[in-house]
Amino acid sequence: MLKRAYTFAAALTLSVCAGLAHAAYPERPITVISPFPAGGATDVLTRILAERMGRALDQTMIVENKAGAGTTIGAGYVSRAKPDGYTLLMATNSTLVTNRYLYKSLPYDPDGFAPIGMVGIGPLILLASNKNDYKSTADVVQDAKARPGKLTFATFGPGTSSHLAGELFKQEAGIDVLHVPYKGATMALPAVINGDVDLFFDMVATGMPQVEAGKLKVFGITSKSRLSTLPDLPTMAEQGYPAFDLSAWFSFVAPPGTSPEVLETLQKALVTTLEDPQVREKLLSLGIEPRSGTAQELTQQIKNEQPVIEKLVDQAGLERQ
Repeated sequence: MLKRAYTFAAALTLSVCAGLAHAAYPERPITVISPFPAGGATDVLTRILAERMGRALDQTMIVENKAGAGTTIGAGYVSRAKPDGYTLLMATNSTLVTNRYLYKSLPYDPDGFAPIGMVGIGPLILLASNKNDYKSTADVVQDAKARPGKLTFATFGPGTSSHLAGELFKQEAGIDVLHVPYKGATMALPAVINGDVDLFFDMVATGMPQVEAGKLKVFGITSKSRLSTLPDLPTMAEQGYPAFDLSAWFSFVAPPGTSPEVLETLQKALVTTLEDPQVREKLLSLGIEPRSGTAQELTQQIKNEQPVIEKLVDQAGLERQ
């Protein structure tokens, strides 16, 4: 009888220890899916955050790129992943808002992800090829009106922020410019530099180095106010397009069904990361304003932006793919 009691106690102890070990999240490296190619602004941002969040979690965070189809490939992959906190997604406004208005069917539910937190928001810049003689946005518009349907603009892909910025530019300026989608900035930029495409709304992080190197021209920024890091670059609104206010934003989400405990652990690590002065400085240098890192802000951002994007897509006459 005594032997049975000892055996039961030992088994109970092992069970409790196993439970505690299982609860010690994270026990192994976490994979973060970036839905854009390596080297682009989203990829750079993801790697900065993953390195610092990994330290906060005392665990390695690995960034894996699954690019294409306006972020739907990466998003679909994460939506099907096991909801154990070991596969996360760097989601953009394309992923969580725009794609629902551009695709007849998606490999994921935009409202199904478990929100971790809002990361940052950043405007885009209007770039032009050196192959053209443009010296300003006004020159671009003048040429586009003189040659309807002849000018082209590159984008990160259908439904991405660069695509919407191009469509908004067409609406506001009353011009007809042809959309040429790519899988990300790292593929679009060479095309603009080579003169294969005329224009490109790109993120500051990837676009400005090409401007500084003399390979491209920059004429405006898509936010309502100028960036503190680019004080001499006028907004599109300042140049006669007052309704021009469009930015890309970034967030972390997890697969549907991820437990509240895991989400809380990740959210705390994200907040700690975004409060780090060095991280904030790096984000600002990328032209991205750090946000709160909270799930509440992310949820509100999605809710606020849906009617705005739906209207823009409708006005642009973009058909569901």
